[in-house]
Amino acid sequence: MNILNFFITGFIIGGIGTCIGGILSILIYKPSDRAISGLLSYAAGIMLAIISFDLMPKAYEIGGFFIVTLGLAIGLIIIFIAERMIPSNKFKKYRGKNLSYIKMSMIIIISLSLHNFPEGVAIGSSSFYSSELGIKIGILIAAHNIPEGMSVGIPLKMAGSNPLSIIILTLLTGLPTAFGAVLGAILGGISDYFIAFCLSAAASSMLYVSANKLIPEANILHQGKSSAIFLLIGFICGCYLSFAI
Repeated sequence: MNILNFFITGFIIGGIGTCIGGILSILIYKPSDRAISGLLSYAAGIMLAIISFDLMPKAYEIGGFFIVTLGLAIGLIIIFIAERMIPSNKFKKYRGKNLSYIKMSMIIIISLSLHNFPEGVAIGSSSFYSSELGIKIGILIAAHNIPEGMSVGIPLKMAGSNPLSIIILTLLTGLPTAFGAVLGAILGGISDYFIAFCLSAAASSMLYVSANKLIPEANILHQGKSSAIFLLIGFICGCYLSFAI
């Protein structure tokens, strides 16, 4: 078993989807406040669907009420701590709203990292038993990560980050998937309780980002009905991706 191959495979699968999402964010040229509001709502809708139909059902199924509740609480605490630890002084060139967009993107990256690790475990453990199954799951996860990459790239784009930074940051979200793939391959699987904990912690952090960051900011930028429409479209797309996987 070549650990390096599992690491590279996990990184490519985890990073390619989010990187594509980042590139799509870059292609958005000088969007209006209404368009930005719609994009933020769309990203929030995707996250809410993934929480509702992917993360939480799986977590409850394999871990039970206690583990899921513990994961939800710890996930929120992790986000609170991470939000405080984001070094604002490192983003001196960003001010006001641009700084808030940078912080929003950093929090989303942390949330996706919690989400991507158990995905990597799924890739590694399934490949351990069947390479064909591992490839199938990997393709689905890569497609699943494209809109998640947009949720990272859009705030970075609005903050004025350069395209290279957006591509690198979205690509680096594949690292947790790579480490998870290695662990899954080594163990041939992992404790169900640990997987359930990771999934529920990711759900908690993503819910915080959606409800406390993306949706409020979208409503501030534009008060019309288009935000709600994009939220619904994002939710529908997230439902499709969750059930596809």
